[in-house]
Amino acid sequence: MLIYWAMFLLPIMASLSPYRLDRTSRTIVVTLLSLMLILIIGLRDHIGYDWNNYLAMLARAELGDFQSVFESVEPGYAFTNWASSRLGWNIYGVNFFCAIIFVGGLFPFLLRQPNFWRTLAFAVPVLIIVIGMGATRQAAAIGFLALAYNAFKDRKLVSYLVCVGLAVLFHRSSAVFFLPAWFIHGQLRLWPLVVGGLVFFAASIFLRDAASYYQTSYLNNDLEAGGALPRAAVNILAAGLFFVYRRRWLERYDDGQLYTIMAGVILLMTPAVLFAPAAADRMGMYLLPIQIAIFARLPSVVGSNLRGAVTAASIAGFTLLLGIWLFFSPFAQAAWVPYQNYIWTGGVAGL
Repeated sequence: MLIYWAMFLLPIMASLSPYRLDRTSRTIVVTLLSLMLILIIGLRDHIGYDWNNYLAMLARAELGDFQSVFESVEPGYAFTNWASSRLGWNIYGVNFFCAIIFVGGLFPFLLRQPNFWRTLAFAVPVLIIVIGMGATRQAAAIGFLALAYNAFKDRKLVSYLVCVGLAVLFHRSSAVFFLPAWFIHGQLRLWPLVVGGLVFFAASIFLRDAASYYQTSYLNNDLEAGGALPRAAVNILAAGLFFVYRRRWLERYDDGQLYTIMAGVILLMTPAVLFAPAAADRMGMYLLPIQIAIFARLPSVVGSNLRGAVTAASIAGFTLLLGIWLFFSPFAQAAWVPYQNYIWTGGVAGL
């Protein structure tokens, strides 16, 4: 459990430190940190509630041929399983490759935030530990979507569509993020409207065979996703706070359009949390980078007299979130504690 607290508390302390690294030192530290996270996430051993389900997917990949990759629900993830099984890397090769995508996409997004360390710390409890270590396919998709968010901010339509397309290869539910491409230039222009429409049409055909799969997995599942309602509540709180301080956000930052659209999506999904919590939870995962960025920037958009209190409250809130989950969640106790890694277990616990 100590490793989880270290992952959270070290960036918190860095965010509060009055000292700042020069550009070269910062690059070295961030590079080493990203490599460390890839090892922690990618070489985890028997960590994550769906560990056995992912082993079953790997077993199917071992029995299938290359053609079966393209017949799977997510060909990107299927190919990763197929390749890892042929190379003898087992589930660790799959997880390691997906961790590279996840961290490699998330860090460029974090580095463009005003306070990198605070945003990183807020990403740890849910986005990195729960999703990064427990939902491998979604984590890889989030890595590509984080790059898409940067492309949206830069008004790069093609880059945005490519990143979303790569995310779809790892989890098809992320195809809904083709739709915001229509607004990438601030208004409905013909070029992004036509291109976005064609891409979404193509994605719809691609998704056709998966519709029944997701309906069975998410919409018709009587078992609520563990933690879906609390995670949705935090997302909704972030979106609500954004709209409360939206005017100040627009005055201070140049990416207000991106956050307006994504925060609006969070609020529009609110009713779905009540009748389809699993489906809403999956969609909420993709918006976690937006959530943590809102909370991390909140102290800078409130009044100066509230800045210290809001900073302390947000840090306390995420500390409480991590503590409650680690100590009281049955999912954490069953599949995250104690943390194990292939480096010292040699795979004994995982296979």
